[in-house]
Amino acid sequence: MTERLEGKTEGRRGLWAGHTRSWYEVRVLQRRVGQGGQRTGWLAGLALGSALGAAHCAPSRTAGPPVATAPVPAAVATAPAAPPTPELAPAEPDDARGGRLYDNWRTERRLSQSFAADSPKTPEPDGKGGPNGNGTLNDGAGRPILNTGHDYRLVNLFGWDLRGADGVDGPAYHAGPHVLRRNLLADTRSASEIQRWLAEGDAETPAYGQVLDARDLADLTAFLVKTRNAELARPDDIFQLDAAAPEDYVLVSGADPARGRELYGYTCADCHGKDGRELTLDGMQSVGTLARSIAYDVWFKIQNGLAGSPMKRQVLEKTGAQSGRAVLDLLAALCDRKTFPALRGRDAADVQDGDPRCGAYLK
Repeated sequence: MTERLEGKTEGRRGLWAGHTRSWYEVRVLQRRVGQGGQRTGWLAGLALGSALGAAHCAPSRTAGPPVATAPVPAAVATAPAAPPTPELAPAEPDDARGGRLYDNWRTERRLSQSFAADSPKTPEPDGKGGPNGNGTLNDGAGRPILNTGHDYRLVNLFGWDLRGADGVDGPAYHAGPHVLRRNLLADTRSASEIQRWLAEGDAETPAYGQVLDARDLADLTAFLVKTRNAELARPDDIFQLDAAAPEDYVLVSGADPARGRELYGYTCADCHGKDGRELTLDGMQSVGTLARSIAYDVWFKIQNGLAGSPMKRQVLEKTGAQSGRAVLDLLAALCDRKTFPALRGRDAADVQDGDPRCGAYLK
């Protein structure tokens, strides 16, 4: 595992952020190709090399016999050129990709070779890439922002629940050392204003336009605005903050664990196994123990996918409320310690009887 965040709290919050692309994709390939030839496809192309990988992106064509080319008549050859084809309208922003950029833009964009944040352990910037060439980003006034452990990730600045200092990473809860004051769920700015802010930064926020392009910024903006407007699942659909509970949250009531088990069966089991103990990413905790202990992280991965990996959005409901209910049902199902047990002999711990995080869903 690479790119681990420093400290106990940061390590927990960044638990799924440190895998490498090749490790995850090889594991997916082993499960999907090695255990069933019928599942060969674009994942096989990823693992077999870029030349083969590109093939899955192109439309399938069947070669036909060669066609003789007739001479072009002079009248046609000298005819005026047709007017240029109008440019296609830009694609709709991908808000799920925006969520993965929010989580870890460097991993999602495959920028690990070109940008390395300067080490928070050294007094001088010693990274690489970025506008200053030393792994720093600038603020809205063009002044370098040193990396104090946030690694310039938005999730470390605003939290898994997007609420900044008002949320799970705020001073009343995790007291994250890097969390900023702005609550993105209470932000009343327009989409264009938010996109400009992301590009240009402010006194606290890096100017992400220094490392992300227009498409990235549009995707990020779509994720933030749609989550704020409840077009996507919101964190308060899934958990509520509770300073008395371990990790400062509890799942909300009203879930249907039986439906969650069904959703898991056709959404997650193919890669993670029927009991959540396959393709575990860190090799230490099962999907069940992760969901029972840090649901505020796991909900984000279900909603948006895992940055830099083949895992994309796992809930495809039409509305934010429906998506939130699907995520909650999944997390409630994963509170069953018998159906989704810990890894054999490798889990440091699982939640104990009476743990409030799962509430009445805990079995």
